[in-house]
Amino acid sequence: MNKKLGAIAMLLSATGMGLVGTISRGTTAGLADADKSVIGSFLAFGRMTVGLLGFILILVLTKKTGLFRRTRLSTTVILGGVSIGLSLGCYISSTLMTSIANAVFLIYTGPLFCALLARIFRKEKISILSGIFLFLVFVGMLLTIGIIDVKNGSLTFGLDLSTSSSEYPQKKLGDLLGLLSGVFYGLAMFFYGYRKDVDSVVRGVWNFFWAASATLAMSIILRPWHGVSSFTTTNWAWATALFLVCGLFALGFLVVAGRNLPAVEYSTISYWECPVAILCGLLVWGERLTPVGMVGGLLIVGGGLAPIFLDALTRKSRFSDA
Repeated sequence: MNKKLGAIAMLLSATGMGLVGTISRGTTAGLADADKSVIGSFLAFGRMTVGLLGFILILVLTKKTGLFRRTRLSTTVILGGVSIGLSLGCYISSTLMTSIANAVFLIYTGPLFCALLARIFRKEKISILSGIFLFLVFVGMLLTIGIIDVKNGSLTFGLDLSTSSSEYPQKKLGDLLGLLSGVFYGLAMFFYGYRKDVDSVVRGVWNFFWAASATLAMSIILRPWHGVSSFTTTNWAWATALFLVCGLFALGFLVVAGRNLPAVEYSTISYWECPVAILCGLLVWGERLTPVGMVGGLLIVGGGLAPIFLDALTRKSRFSDA
């Protein structure tokens, strides 16, 4: 492993991922709100398709086409690709309907759902400390989507779907789509836990093939074609940037990072996506985090990062003792 190369690649990949919301908004500038609510499926399809083409190119350049043909395809590999495709389709729509900060915080509830699924279906144990961190992520999610809020100096509970603003007329639906993107992200992580024998490049090809298939099906169901047909040259230029920067560029460097970094460091650096997205929301779109939203985001990110840091410290301690 070349850890320096891996760290740089992961930073570049997470930066590309963090630009999804900003570039998506540039892509949909001038579209009606009704079109924006479904256009995410098409944009995710384009992103996954470009990622698929990139991985096929990597497969050919690394001379793994023979390995690809010999590798047995399984249900979990298919479901992993379908889940990540649906996750990113919901996520892009979420960034167009709510704040970018809310969208990125909610997709990072994925590890919570992954841990619960692993506990139920694979009987993986959850320690008391891990349970506390998962609970923090859960509370952070409730704060972020407004189920727990502070109004007039007192705590309130419940989700008011009628709440909106002139800036985000469909904010609650956007928050729910963000949460749904986290659910699908957790499903993808859960399915990725199977078939670890599959080569990363081979799996990448299958992953993005099924992700592209899922987002195509999503597009057929949601029918975002009215919005797509009204794209101007500027809209298409932004869409191309989304497909290349957040698709081929970000996903390509993700493969490089995965081959050159231990899982702990890989996971830790991936959270760089959150500050990138939040800074873009602040500097480009003038979004400011509410105090409640800030607390919710900190609980989600902190609850997600804490186990990674603890695992790294434990490994370091064992290495020192040895």
